[in-house]
Amino acid sequence: MRTTKGAAILATSAAMALVLGACSGGGNGGGGDDAGGGGGEGAVVEGDGDVIDINSHAREDLEQGGTLRIAIGEGLPSQWNPMHVNGNEGDIDDVRDLMAVRMWDYDAEGVPSPNPNYLEDYEVDDSGDQQVVTLNLNPDAVWNSGESITWEDVAATLTICDGTNDVQCVQTGPYEAIESVEQGENEFQVVITYDGIRPDWQSPLDEVVPASAIADDQMFNERWLEYHEEDWTGPYVIDDINDAQQIITLVPNENWWGDAPLLDEVQFHAMSTESQPNAFQNGELDAFEVGPDPNAYNTASQVADAEIRTAAAPDWRHVTFNSEAGVLQELEVRQAIQKGINREAIAASDLAGLPEELQLQLGNHLYVNGQDGYQDNTGEFAYDPDAASAQLEEAGWEMNEETGIRERDGEPLQVRFMVLTGVPVSENEGQLIQEQLREIGIDVQLQQQDVATWGEALSNGDFQMIAFSWLGTQYPLANIAQIYGNPETNESNYANLNNPELNELIREVDSEADPERRTELANEVDQMIWESGHTLPLYQRPQIYATVSNLANYGAYGFHQMRPENWGYVAE
Repeated sequence: MRTTKGAAILATSAAMALVLGACSGGGNGGGGDDAGGGGGEGAVVEGDGDVIDINSHAREDLEQGGTLRIAIGEGLPSQWNPMHVNGNEGDIDDVRDLMAVRMWDYDAEGVPSPNPNYLEDYEVDDSGDQQVVTLNLNPDAVWNSGESITWEDVAATLTICDGTNDVQCVQTGPYEAIESVEQGENEFQVVITYDGIRPDWQSPLDEVVPASAIADDQMFNERWLEYHEEDWTGPYVIDDINDAQQIITLVPNENWWGDAPLLDEVQFHAMSTESQPNAFQNGELDAFEVGPDPNAYNTASQVADAEIRTAAAPDWRHVTFNSEAGVLQELEVRQAIQKGINREAIAASDLAGLPEELQLQLGNHLYVNGQDGYQDNTGEFAYDPDAASAQLEEAGWEMNEETGIRERDGEPLQVRFMVLTGVPVSENEGQLIQEQLREIGIDVQLQQQDVATWGEALSNGDFQMIAFSWLGTQYPLANIAQIYGNPETNESNYANLNNPELNELIREVDSEADPERRTELANEVDQMIWESGHTLPLYQRPQIYATVSNLANYGAYGFHQMRPENWGYVAE
């Protein structure tokens, strides 16, 4: 499961992640007070490099036709709603990319510009105390039902998750900042008024869903448990969902008004992470995400007429602590565990065999290496088993010399670590953390969890510690509350930890217009997250894809977003 677009997405391994910020895109925010042009410069990026590796080609270089077979994680989607907490998975998002309203293009640096297929242009007025954004939608854009995409769809998307409805949203923060959404001069003009100045105003506007499909709370939560063609649009449409073979097949959408898709068919094959490299090697797949898996990397590297594509990305792997479970309810225990885990050793083990430039340590919960504002805030929570032991002693956890496990009031110091069965990265981390924490007197019990149900267990809080990945966003400061805000309104706060002081500081970041001051506040937030024992960053997750060599405009995007109608094969 992977999880992106405007919010954070979950990721556990190559095929398992959650996305930061559903229904919102990437980019470094901004927007200014000037008008946004159409243009569509984000459609095809010229050239590849450290930040993007997709075999970039102009459409005229590519042949018409062909089938693209892509691997996704085990199990077909069970929640199609991109705004629902259970739909915030990277694998589902991969499928949705071909048939969802994506309002923005993102260049290689993550800077947004209007996708003219849906948004002709916009204007931002931030001259007063309240920011007003006017969007001019493309009047040619329609849902598969034949109905036009209008201001009402934008309004429904921006208000359903504002915290006033009984719905299970990925996040509420960006929507709570919206004071009103109104029709402008016609049904294709949208006027959005914010409660103040919002530097990341583009974030919740990346993806729009039809108003008719989220008309009430029950529809939001339950309608999307099944796929409904009329709720979608875009260059491709689902032709078949084969439950027996675990394949979703998409074909060009005859109602599409933009550039015609180049491919005849795109297939998404749901399969276990460990089976994907061999399927690629045997010619059953044309592309799969390698992720932080050295064995998969080595297997794919040896396939003829194939290549490995890599890029820097805002994705990162971490351990989340459930602050409502067992001994993890104690701040001192969570802090001691942070000091007792050797993150450098885990990264070295997980990433052994990958190119050295892809092995990046991480000391921040908001920024990754290479982003403006990044600084290592690990501080006192760096690996220090002596300090960890001392903190546990002070909290009353005394070592039982016979068992090697600490006790208090006759109870052993024991925690459960959820391991995803058959996911090598997860299994490796479980074993390493078990060994490392035993050195400071903590008994770690490994809790095996089936890959198909791990997301449900996570949402239900049926864990104490778990490692997975967040697939980041181009808006590093737009979605802080999604993971770290009040869990009563942010269901992606899987640590179930509420800090009113932190919530207030997050609100300051959300509305701070001065970039330098905003960065300072963000790093204050990060230091507070470290102190709370909420989440322990392990390393920056490398973005690595294996593809057949003649596949163009697909692979390691980094901060970029490629329109799927431009995927294709290089003409011979």
